[in-house]
Amino acid sequence: MTRDGGKRERILAAALEIFATQGFSNTTVQEIAERAGVGKGTFYTYFPTKEDVFTDLLNDGLIHMGQHIENKIQTLKGSVVKLRAILREQLRYFHDHQPLCRLIAREAWGHNDQPSALAQRIRTSYIKMLQEVIDKGIKEGELRTLDSETAATALYGMVSLVALYTKDLSSDEALRNVEMTLQELFFSGITQRQPIMGEA
Repeated sequence: MTRDGGKRERILAAALEIFATQGFSNTTVQEIAERAGVGKGTFYTYFPTKEDVFTDLLNDGLIHMGQHIENKIQTLKGSVVKLRAILREQLRYFHDHQPLCRLIAREAWGHNDQPSALAQRIRTSYIKMLQEVIDKGIKEGELRTLDSETAATALYGMVSLVALYTKDLSSDEALRNVEMTLQELFFSGITQRQPIMGEA
C-alpha cells in the first residue's frame, strides 16, 4: 500500500464500482468519497473533479487491456493465430474486469463528452492494432480481402458486448463455450457454406 494509505486507489475503486452500476451522471462526489471511506476534501486532494476520476479509470483500464493483449500476442506467428489469441484474451480480460466493461459500455460508447473523447482515442489505438494484424494477414494471403477497419471494429465490438451481456461466465467451461462460439462466428461465419458475394 502507498504511503497515503492507498486513498487514491480506494477512490478509483469506489468510483468504478458506482459509475458501472448507476452511471457517471447519476453519481456524486459525496457518494464516491463515502464508498472509499474518505472525506470530500481528501477526494479533491487527488482529483479536482469527478470527470478526472472517470478519465483516469478509462485511461488506466483501456491502456492496461491493450498492453495485456499485446504482451500475449507479441511472440505469436501468423495473423489467424494472433486474432484468435486477441479474441480469447479480450473476452477473458473483460470477464475478469466486469465493472470496467460495464463502465465502457455505459459511458464510453456513443457519447461525445470529453471523457468519451479520451476513451475514443484509446479505443481507436486498440482497433488500429487489430487492423494491422488483419492487414498483414490479407497481404500474406492468410485472410480474405475485406475492409480491415470494419473487421477490426467488428471483432472488438462483438467480444466486448458478449462479455458484457453474457450472464454466466463463472466457470472455465462456460468461458470456453462462449469463446468457441465467437471464434466460429468470426472466422467461419454462421452459414453452412461459404456465401457468394451478392447472393440473396
